[in-house]
Amino acid sequence: MARYYSRFHPHKSTYERKTDSKNGREVVKPIDRDDFAEMIRLCLVHRDAYRKRSTGYFRWYRNYIILILGVNTGCRINTLLEQIPRDYAGGKVTVTEHKTGKRQQYILSPEVYTILEEYIEEFGFTKYEFLFPKDLKTKDSIGRVTAWRWIKKLAKEAGIKYEVGCHSLRKSYGRWIWDETHDLLLVQRLLQHSSAEETQRYICLEENDVEKFRGKINHLARY
Repeated sequence: MARYYSRFHPHKSTYERKTDSKNGREVVKPIDRDDFAEMIRLCLVHRDAYRKRSTGYFRWYRNYIILILGVNTGCRINTLLEQIPRDYAGGKVTVTEHKTGKRQQYILSPEVYTILEEYIEEFGFTKYEFLFPKDLKTKDSIGRVTAWRWIKKLAKEAGIKYEVGCHSLRKSYGRWIWDETHDLLLVQRLLQHSSAEETQRYICLEENDVEKFRGKINHLARY
């Protein structure tokens, strides 16, 4: 039975903020790259402990793909959970943010698209079915609370001591790009923030992070 989808309306969200800060800075942090690699490893270990096509195998495979897409698209969790294969057709991403209603179109990394394609083919999703259903017999997508619970549990298993949640995936997306480029304006545009100050708070960029970079500056001419 096909799991046909029904999109959420971005301006009718039932989400209620649990902190005064819209950046959630004191609640969840970007994930350290090594910690994220351990979360990915654990996901695959759990997946491969089950028989292929079993419920346990599917759920851990699904969780793995959520992590991969979360840090490679920067989508908010509600947006991510309502996505369907058609949103990634041919490796071209078309997404409308659940919270803001802003629309984006871009090319997904070929390596990331290959991983997503393998998942879609493995479970035979049609282009209009949710990518992340509760199980293979249910048409409904999992909710953000369910995603939050397994991400918290996985982070604890990985030995992560700081606060991690669903929003850590989007924050990691932004923070890792800054770590690679040190281009705050680029990160701001990718996250679709209204100001660089908002982005700085969002990715937990501190003064000592900037100072560390100063020591690496070397503009000497090469002869």
